[in-house]
Amino acid sequence: MNSRRQFVLKLAPLAGAAALLPRLAGAQDLPALTEADPMAVALGFKLETAKADQVKFPKHTNEQSCASCVHFMKPGADSARCDLFNKTVPKGGWCSGYSKRP
Repeated sequence: MNSRRQFVLKLAPLAGAAALLPRLAGAQDLPALTEADPMAVALGFKLETAKADQVKFPKHTNEQSCASCVHFMKPGADSARCDLFNKTVPKGGWCSGYSKRP
């Protein structure tokens, strides 16, 4: 009985690690968002905030960028995952889903 208990106690952490490893590895493999992506087109995404369409998005300012958006998951990074697209976006990008980080 004691050896079975030891086996289960040693196996439990290994099972937890095996369940987490695919998630950790997959987080780094997100594709980069392009301006041609259908969702990006729908939200007016641009790789550079200065290239945003001022006629279509009159409230846009050049101070708005992915780096200061609440959907940009790693503030301060050159690029990070965006919650809206679930893809990697550059810090200088912009889309109409922009929401200023508090």
